[in-house]
Amino acid sequence: MQESPPKLTLKPLIITLVLFVFLAIFIKAQTATIAQVPASAPDTVFSGERAFNMLQQLTKEQVPHPVDSPANRVVEKRLVGLLQGMGYKTDIQQADMCRTRGSGISRCARVRNVIVNIEGSGTGKGILLAAHYDSVPAGPGGSDAGAAVGALLEVARLLSISEKPLNRIVLLFNEGEEFGLFGAKAFMEQHPLAKELQLAINVEARGSGGRSVMFETGEDSGWLVNHYAQTTPAPMSSSLFYEVYKYLPNDTDLTIFKEHGLQGLNFAHAERLPHYHTPLDNLANLDRGSIQHHGDNVWGVLSNIKDIDLSSAKKGNLVYTDVMGMFVISWDESTSLVVSVLFMLALIAALVMLSKQQQLNLKQFSKGLLAVIIVLVISALAALAVQKLTQLISGGHAPWNVNTLPMQIALWSAVTLFALLSAKWFAKKAAALDMALAIVTIWTLLGLLTSIWMPGISFLFMIPTAAGLIALLVMIKWPDVKIPALIAMTIIAAMTFMPIAYNLEVMMTYRMSVAIGLILGFVVSALLPLMTLQSEASADFKKLALALTAIMLVTVGWTSLQPAHSPWMPQHLNVLYVQNDNDESFILAGHQNNQLTDSLSAALPGETQLTHAFPWIRWQFHTVATSSTNENKPRLEVLSSTTTDSGKKVTVRITASNDNFADLQLLIPSDSGLDTIKSGDHTLSFKGKKANLKDYYRHHCRGQACKETELTLTFSGDKAVKVTVISLLDTLPSVHQHLVNKKGDNVTSRQDGDQSMILAEYTL
Repeated sequence: MQESPPKLTLKPLIITLVLFVFLAIFIKAQTATIAQVPASAPDTVFSGERAFNMLQQLTKEQVPHPVDSPANRVVEKRLVGLLQGMGYKTDIQQADMCRTRGSGISRCARVRNVIVNIEGSGTGKGILLAAHYDSVPAGPGGSDAGAAVGALLEVARLLSISEKPLNRIVLLFNEGEEFGLFGAKAFMEQHPLAKELQLAINVEARGSGGRSVMFETGEDSGWLVNHYAQTTPAPMSSSLFYEVYKYLPNDTDLTIFKEHGLQGLNFAHAERLPHYHTPLDNLANLDRGSIQHHGDNVWGVLSNIKDIDLSSAKKGNLVYTDVMGMFVISWDESTSLVVSVLFMLALIAALVMLSKQQQLNLKQFSKGLLAVIIVLVISALAALAVQKLTQLISGGHAPWNVNTLPMQIALWSAVTLFALLSAKWFAKKAAALDMALAIVTIWTLLGLLTSIWMPGISFLFMIPTAAGLIALLVMIKWPDVKIPALIAMTIIAAMTFMPIAYNLEVMMTYRMSVAIGLILGFVVSALLPLMTLQSEASADFKKLALALTAIMLVTVGWTSLQPAHSPWMPQHLNVLYVQNDNDESFILAGHQNNQLTDSLSAALPGETQLTHAFPWIRWQFHTVATSSTNENKPRLEVLSSTTTDSGKKVTVRITASNDNFADLQLLIPSDSGLDTIKSGDHTLSFKGKKANLKDYYRHHCRGQACKETELTLTFSGDKAVKVTVISLLDTLPSVHQHLVNKKGDNVTSRQDGDQSMILAEYTL
């Protein structure tokens, strides 16, 4: 630019930052769950209270009910009773399932799926509604996936009083999701109805509250997204969620449905993550608004599609996002690339025109490009620094656990402070137009690249690009209104990026601070043009920097010094009783990342030390020796052992006779030459696989069907192999039961919970 940058006050910047605050408050408010519809509502309306009441009937004892457990058989019986009470005929599918999951780990379980087939009047393929009714061993599964089961039961009630649909509708209440997606796998591989389906709607949970987020779709499911957008009362979704989810090591039943070619939608709520897979995931803590939102979403989509010709549905995927929980915008994936190219051409044309008119300062433009990159890096590093600082001061891994607000303020203020400080330096002697051109160039390039390789993310850059190009046009044609144009561009960028940052905080927690900071960096970097409008030594900017510094320091201190855990947001810690093959016994409590409470330490029978209690696990456990309770060891009997051309084949029977039996595990050294393990009709391959456990392969069988199991192992060599058999019990010995109550009010069990492990070694 030829003219020198105007020396103005920070008023435009301050106005924009104030708008940021109000925008953040509005976005947070928009994530609140919706109100529950009472049971007194008309029969034709989805009622969250009716869904909750049915869920209460299913799990009134509020005890864990993992796959193939006596407790889950009770839930199954009640589930069948509720469905038959609606007039449905139920089908029970029983299957013994196995799969390898992870390197060198195999799992097996017996599952029983409860299936309702609602015949349609048409002949086309139908719709699957799915939720799993098992829980993890540690908790009663009020949300995961009780809320989903309750929602589908209320949907089933609505279908029972509706006219016969055009399309077949199958309700699948499956078992074994928590252990290995076994119920979904059994249905898709073995049940004849699986071949009669075109799409699946699955409902899940990750926490005990929050809005029902549509976080995943199947391939060619863009038309379903449109139906979701038309019917949901409170949209929360984006194609970015799915793009990110694909790279995470998480799976749900929809993973299995998609592997078999089904289109689909996946819903989950994800607030109160410390409740996830713990005893706190119960009906008392279940957010009634979450179950209502699930039902509104599922019934809304289903009502739209149950009577249409599914075969005529448009193929393809969409790029989509909700706009601050108010409505959904979307377009075809192919459109992203076309529009991104047009945006790039428009930007190039603007750059050429400005260069010819000598209104473009290439040096300042290049400096602006560097400035955006530097601000993004500094934003990510500032967020990481806040995370590490709070962890260092507090001495804990998640000091924000109880109250996330101070951590959110600390992180957002730190990103803003350090990004603005770096932006101020780059903005010296620069013109607003040069900086705006640089920002829009970065957005345009990222929009084009994501449209090619990750189209689901492309909206994140295309929406700000559109706003930026309009702002550039206004700045060129009508220079007198450039400040409002820049503020509008920045606010639209904030409206796009801020919700993503907030969702990362909720669903991934502040352990993902780097990603959160990077996303916020795109918001703060949009302030660069406004930074050129203040004088080099602005007293107002110093006041702003001091204010942000004070806010950051106070909230960092608040986060670091507040209690890390509470009864509502507890620390996760399991107590294990271990009895080895030498009849030595130990108590293991947590691991190196868990701090023992004073009450638990005092109750343990001796001094604890951090040790590697098992050779196959890298964790160090708080370990203390105790007296043996002489629990029955699992027995291994060699039924046959034969030599083959390539090695040997050994068939064994493993038996556990414990009253509280839950799981059986077989550990085989990874240098044993293990090729396969055959369980029933399933042959599980280990050949050439790296052991996920330290130097050991593991075969894991869960449920009552595993109390006696036959396995055939093949080895590439014929040397003797020492194996370890573990019988897992779902409780501690009676003499140690008091330790559960001695954990303290701020501690709870998680995942597999408090267990006993009885080990025995055998040579094959």
